[in-house]
Amino acid sequence: MTALPESFDYIVVGAGSAGCVLAERLSADPRNRVLLVEAGGRDKSPWIAMPKGIAKLVTDPDYIWAYQISQPRQPGKNAHEIWIRGKGLGGSSSINGMIWSRGETQDYDEWQAAGATGWNGASMLAAYRAIEDHGLAGSDMRGSGGPVHVTPDTYRYPLAERMIAAGEEMGLARTDDLNSVQGGRVGYYCHNIRKGRRESGAKVFLRPAMKRGNFHLLTDTIVKSVRISGGVAGGLELRNAQRGDFTVGCAGEIILCGGTMESPQILQRSGIGDGDTLKAAGIEVRHHNPHVGRHMREHLSYSMPFLLRRNSGIGHCYYGAGLVASVARYYLLRNGPMATGPFEVGAFMSTGVTGPRTDLQLYLSGYMFALGDDNDPVPLGNIDKRPGMTVSGTMLRLESEGEIMARGVDPAAGAAITPNWLSTGNDEETAIATIRAMRDYVAQTALADDVGEELIPGADVQSDAELLDSFRALGTSGLHGVGTCRMGREGEAVLDASLRVYGVEGLRVADCSAMPGLVTGNTNAPAMALGWRAADILLHG
Repeated sequence: MTALPESFDYIVVGAGSAGCVLAERLSADPRNRVLLVEAGGRDKSPWIAMPKGIAKLVTDPDYIWAYQISQPRQPGKNAHEIWIRGKGLGGSSSINGMIWSRGETQDYDEWQAAGATGWNGASMLAAYRAIEDHGLAGSDMRGSGGPVHVTPDTYRYPLAERMIAAGEEMGLARTDDLNSVQGGRVGYYCHNIRKGRRESGAKVFLRPAMKRGNFHLLTDTIVKSVRISGGVAGGLELRNAQRGDFTVGCAGEIILCGGTMESPQILQRSGIGDGDTLKAAGIEVRHHNPHVGRHMREHLSYSMPFLLRRNSGIGHCYYGAGLVASVARYYLLRNGPMATGPFEVGAFMSTGVTGPRTDLQLYLSGYMFALGDDNDPVPLGNIDKRPGMTVSGTMLRLESEGEIMARGVDPAAGAAITPNWLSTGNDEETAIATIRAMRDYVAQTALADDVGEELIPGADVQSDAELLDSFRALGTSGLHGVGTCRMGREGEAVLDASLRVYGVEGLRVADCSAMPGLVTGNTNAPAMALGWRAADILLHG
């Protein structure tokens, strides 16, 4: 292993969506000695570049962290619920669905209202425009010439057009760019894909950084804890297979970018968190802050597969001779069904449960994932050979808050993860309304000749109680968790508006855990924008 300098100006922990952005921008100044520490390995898999390679990646232990959830959503069911996150360079940006969804202006204005001064719709829009090189061309709402190429879905087929038409019948506005308007809307998703290849954080941001002499990278290295003396963060306690346990020093700033799952655990193992909880886990308390690991907010999704009356879908592209043709087309032309994300069509709408604001996101595609016994979904990646389509609905504004608590000082001990799914009346009502909204969507005239039997939950499941029971049993995490190290006012949060950890100097957090609230959509683009703004704060104040 290459020798490291004794100390660094910046240490970034975690090479995910935010960490890659931050490490690249900090190391662009040759005067800054920058170390990036990643618990996973290099992004070597050929499936990363191919957008539909997601089906292979999300079950590969070399590229995912699998977190066992401590609390089942329903007694006797979901005893083995697993949340996955990306592992290795690029983090989740190397394994996710690549949907470029930026959220709505009000999301960020609410962050500012919660005490994250300067984090608002205008400042986040500026970050997005700086990052983007948009295929629809630059505008007041889109960027041009930035490092991340964004393009509307390129694989279009007649059923997808009818899916969009059904949304229009529901009163949703059709748009070429789902990020350019607010409220009810429908259209093709935009993805961070360039010429048929995934634009991960590692590809876009780390590749340039790796050519710099002032940039250093440690992979396959676990952060045990932050070294804190006199209330100042001075380095990290690390562990990897080659070196064993060792330390690195930092003369400047340590920035945790481990994500909603890992950043709070690192703080807790370092003695920063709820004092009583830390003591019970055998961790010495260095700074009491009961908000560390709490206020976890997450999206909750429910998928409804439907049989098609005719072979108008694209499931045949993913098995047998159709798969061979799709792969050949991809490698010859870099287009076709393998060159886009798992869902082509998206819609945003309001269930009306808590008011008119957008609280439901739909994902639609012309195939079904295979179903097991009793129509239980089997692992992602197995495509059902019957003609079918899928509508997945994601609840965007859950009120329920969960928590994540480290079980001890050793990272191998893991954490207790408690989502508290559907723990409020509004959340329960929205879950029921979500299923009813998806049924209404596929019942529109535009899809009348296509949609056949509803496989989940099934046409016989009609009462509110039955629908809620099904949602609890089959709902899945959106994998968009936020808030476990949230920004806000002192006494109410973990971080100030400059992402500094209250009570400890030289330590910041810059990832989805810092977000004070959920966004209206996926979190990959918001994480990159947060990393971009974090770099601005560190470099320019």
